[in-house]
Amino acid sequence: MKKIIFILLFITPILLHAQNYTNICSAGPAFYKKMNTTAVKAYKASSYTIPATGDTIFYTFPTIRDTAAECKDTTKGSIFGRKIYRQSASFMFYFFNKKNDTVYVYAKGQLNDTWRFTKLSSGTYLEAKVVSIGPDSVMGVLDDVMKIELQAKRNDGTLIANPWNGKYFKLSKHYGLARTFDMTNVPFDTTNYTIVGKLKPIIGNQEFGWKEVYNFNIGDVLHYSGYSNTSGGPSSTWKEIQNVYSKTTYGTNNDSVVYKFDRCRSTVTNPGNNHVYFRDTIVIKYKFNVMASDSTIMRLPDQFVRQNVYASQFDRYMNAFNTRQTKKVTEDKYRYMNTCFVIPTGSVSLYRNYSEGLGVTEYYRDDQSTQDFYRLVYFKKGTETWGNAVGTQCSPILDVNEPGMALVPQVRIVPNPLKNQSRIIIDGMEITGNMQFVLYNLIGKEVYRMNVKSSTTILEKNDLPSGIYIYMLAGTEVLSKGKLVIE
Repeated sequence: MKKIIFILLFITPILLHAQNYTNICSAGPAFYKKMNTTAVKAYKASSYTIPATGDTIFYTFPTIRDTAAECKDTTKGSIFGRKIYRQSASFMFYFFNKKNDTVYVYAKGQLNDTWRFTKLSSGTYLEAKVVSIGPDSVMGVLDDVMKIELQAKRNDGTLIANPWNGKYFKLSKHYGLARTFDMTNVPFDTTNYTIVGKLKPIIGNQEFGWKEVYNFNIGDVLHYSGYSNTSGGPSSTWKEIQNVYSKTTYGTNNDSVVYKFDRCRSTVTNPGNNHVYFRDTIVIKYKFNVMASDSTIMRLPDQFVRQNVYASQFDRYMNAFNTRQTKKVTEDKYRYMNTCFVIPTGSVSLYRNYSEGLGVTEYYRDDQSTQDFYRLVYFKKGTETWGNAVGTQCSPILDVNEPGMALVPQVRIVPNPLKNQSRIIIDGMEITGNMQFVLYNLIGKEVYRMNVKSSTTILEKNDLPSGIYIYMLAGTEVLSKGKLVIE
């Protein structure tokens, strides 16, 4: 019995190290971050199994890659290349670089195993060697990980100096290539990428769409700054605050939503240093079941999608706005001219950035005569904050570089007509303790009175009958008056 136990103990490490690491091309997307940047590349493929051998061919989506040439390359794939071949008998994966040379990854390597990784030149190559196998962290999750180092050699086995020497990649048992290179650019680019999300099994960053982009909550605060320039004409800079004060979901499975924002904006236009301030309410509806037909933001980084003679550029970044993902869509960046896709000169430039839970976080448009730009510079969602606020309140937005301005006292009732509930919004005056809001009917009889203690006060319909009323805001004197309709 002791002998049997000894044998089992002896072979257990061998069995552990003999485990294969073949979950490289699993279904669904996987996302990789470029080392020392926030730029993200992706992998997603369809597969075909060869019945006779059980081998599998994976085809990834085509990408459009900027090159030094005028014509852009639209034939390559993303981070793993356009095609991957998995040989089932040997557990070897074949990747193909931009010169169609093979890059080999052995998914069942054992400690100190070596193999030819790829060709360097006609007389040299890169050798891969398994230098460690054991527990390691993959995005904070412990997994069995194989580390493979590279060494340049001549065909006779002689070691040679090369920038690739000591570079390494990692294979995770459950998550595939946890650290990798852009296989299309091997051996021309040593840049590393680390996995930051995978669908199967699920880990890290995941895909997101319109519903996640426009996911606001009551109380969310968004601050923006922007500018608008016209060639030979006026230019303006502006700052804006938006507060979400109403959210209503509706439709089948609550797949639509209506938001109401309290918005204020301060604009300075030159020449003239003209300063304009306004405050209003904006209502925005999103029908996500309809928006699902627009796949614009569902494109993966660098994905080549031809739309007649145009193609847009798709980029993705992580860790923007604290820990959020951001998708950038540069519309119609490429145009089909002279038998290939190029970046045209003198055309309209237009891009938008979309971020989880923050909507459009950056916008730019340049048509050669006018330029419009804005970006999100601050937000507050619950207890989470980010960025630098453009002001502390909506009455008015001013920073230290802008001159003060005399504001005309203004009272707004939103909405007007009042159905069930409205807000009394007061701008341009200090709220004192003796302010009162008073309603009169058309024959001058007082029908309602309430104290006002802040710049925004809720007005309930309660038992007030439908009709037209005159309101007054008064302290020691009448400060404002106007008309209110109650439905």
